[in-house]
Amino acid sequence: MAELEADVSALSNSFDSFRKWINVGDRSTNESELNVPISQFFCFVASCIKSSHKFQPTCLERLIVPLSKADGNDDSHVGVILGLAPVDGYKAGENKSSMFVNAFAIAEVRSGKQGIRKALPELFQRTRDMYAGQYNRRFAWGLAVGGKQTQVVFFGPNYALASPTINIDKPNGRAQLVKLLVSWSFCEYHRLGYDPTITYNDELKCYEIMADREGISTIYYSSGAVIEPDRLFGRRTRCFTAGTAKPVPGVEIEPDIFIKDAWVEATEHTDDDRRDECRFLKAIAKMLEEVRGLDGKCPRFHGGGRVDIKCLIDGSGMATIEDTGRSILNRDICEKLANTKTTPLRVHKRICVQGIGKPLKLVNNVFELICVVADAMECHWNIYEHCGVFHRDISINNFMFSGSGSRIKGMLIDFDHSIFKEDKDAVRNFKQSGTFPFMSINNLEGSLTEYSVLDDWESFIYNLCWIGVYGWWKTVDVAKKPNSPKGAQQDQQEYKRISRWERDIIYECADNKRTDLHSEELFYQITSQFDKAIPAIGSLKRLVCKLRKTLIDDHTDEKLQGSVRKPLQSQTADDSVYVLDGQEPDPELHDPFDERIKEADTIAKRLLENIKEAARQARAHLKSLE
Repeated sequence: MAELEADVSALSNSFDSFRKWINVGDRSTNESELNVPISQFFCFVASCIKSSHKFQPTCLERLIVPLSKADGNDDSHVGVILGLAPVDGYKAGENKSSMFVNAFAIAEVRSGKQGIRKALPELFQRTRDMYAGQYNRRFAWGLAVGGKQTQVVFFGPNYALASPTINIDKPNGRAQLVKLLVSWSFCEYHRLGYDPTITYNDELKCYEIMADREGISTIYYSSGAVIEPDRLFGRRTRCFTAGTAKPVPGVEIEPDIFIKDAWVEATEHTDDDRRDECRFLKAIAKMLEEVRGLDGKCPRFHGGGRVDIKCLIDGSGMATIEDTGRSILNRDICEKLANTKTTPLRVHKRICVQGIGKPLKLVNNVFELICVVADAMECHWNIYEHCGVFHRDISINNFMFSGSGSRIKGMLIDFDHSIFKEDKDAVRNFKQSGTFPFMSINNLEGSLTEYSVLDDWESFIYNLCWIGVYGWWKTVDVAKKPNSPKGAQQDQQEYKRISRWERDIIYECADNKRTDLHSEELFYQITSQFDKAIPAIGSLKRLVCKLRKTLIDDHTDEKLQGSVRKPLQSQTADDSVYVLDGQEPDPELHDPFDERIKEADTIAKRLLENIKEAARQARAHLKSLE
């Protein structure tokens, strides 16, 4: 009886406190004034659920409770952070967790009747931070609170869905919010947005990551992510280094597997998915059995594919379903999304490859850099020649390396955007075929021109230019990191001509690239801004200029030269033509990029020889220093 009286007393105190939310609500001008009563509302509901569970045992899984502030920000910038508490160990007001990684959802609070509109942008940002810090996150929940009104927000892989406004001062509004909290307390773990195939083993002090390997569910052991998602929507790629052997407690894991976990655009059925990365990696694995000298330069497929989730199906018991952006929704919402062209299907995939590498930003100098990218492009050529695969995403983040000095090796990774040569009718979408500043002109313009191996080499030149201007990054100012150029100081960005390659208007970006590549004089405006603080930057500059010349200038046929569209020289004005409107007819223009496709393989081989020769010289220099 004493325990029951204590529970009743706690409930009464929480009830009296959260009533201030109803009474103050829209009149409050201070968010911190609302945080306490809103927190007490969640405490009150949790206490009610716990009391009910105590005297009427049910399958209660957890309680939803407010945590203390996660990151030291003041109340005006962080609302109420909700976490999960065990049923038996929870006492109202005693959850002292202060780690943001333990957050289940954010309730972002703003005062006034326009509070929801003000809270939503901050909620998106906070949820992005929460998602990035939790390795087992699939999707997320959040609440935007404005005075007495609340909206529940569901963050999927490429969409956010908001509920109708809930009025907390109305009984039916409070009932809706209570019903949601009860559902969260009783539902399956995966419905909260967590990934049951990635768990933390407290005894081993590491993550256990499940992936399919030849039809067998395999456990990989990892200390944590080496690459975290930087966006709330899209691919949201996480990468882990992992080992296959079960670790010994207290002994550091020796990784030999690289795992990529991402939400990628795909078809509903695996057999129709022509851009399935597993298909390309399996083709590469077969090639490695036949072509010598590529060990360590190409990723070797180890396992993985689409992620499956075990869940309860109404009336059918346990079932296994593919984890997709639609399977996590109810049928009605799923059908609506399926009918919208702006919300393509994203599928949760996990790819495991042998070959551990470090990101390009960790190379020590220009000479190592040249060796790494040369190996990666040799890998690129062999994958094209022997597997018939276009990579289509040559970017700084997709170059990895192992070793150092003259023994350094480079590797090309990430085949999310790849297509086989025979897939001529593969869907072309500029948003899904590369990293924006490095995309080829053909790609940017959405041209009907056939994709060729030269598109990837053109992208490679843009990468080297970007590295020359902004660094790769270890030896220059962090503000100019190539993988976050928009974070650079504005005054530095304004005078960098290369910044025109990431304009929001894609056709303007394409025109800028056409102009900059067209001649040595125009290209000099890019290379003259290579960072002179980088030792031996001249070696990189000479290589870039040689590659541009091979791609753009060194052709006997004038139609293949240059990068801007121009009229055929055989076309001249015909004075005898009678023009009704008094204007000359526009001459037919030809595009040098179209013309070069006929000689694509020949030109690509010359480009490969350029980079291999530069690597031979760079490796010899590194050898002389050892």
